[in-house]
Amino acid sequence: MPYSKSLGHNLFELRIRGQQGIRILYIFYKQEAVLLHGFVKKAQKTPLREIETALTRMKELTSV
Repeated sequence: MPYSKSLGHNLFELRIRGQQGIRILYIFYKQEAVLLHGFVKKAQKTPLREIETALTRMKELTSV
């Protein structure tokens, strides 16, 4: 906080300053930050669809 917060499942949301409300969902994997998904946030709560997209990509990355 104020620019990053945990969403659970080792998933974090990075807030980019500006009027558009850009959000980046990322994880820490093997001592590095991996950006999984970016979107423009239009509602106060992070949409479940955006979280599911990031979690799917996280599973693909960690299953290799």
